[in-house]
Amino acid sequence: MFGLPMATILIIVGIPLLWIAYTLIFFFSTRGWSREDVEHPDDFGDATPGAHPAAGGAS
Repeated sequence: MFGLPMATILIIVGIPLLWIAYTLIFFFSTRGWSREDVEHPDDFGDATPGAHPAAGGAS
């Protein structure tokens, strides 16, 4: 194709295809993460207020 060696064609086409496949797999495997981060009232049982500080904050 276009006078290029086969290895060059595989690199030019293969890397973007692998990147697209990786992105799609990541997208579909992580689409439920926002639901996992939601805190429900009964998540910590009888924990006292402040026992579980918000993520990223100083305690």
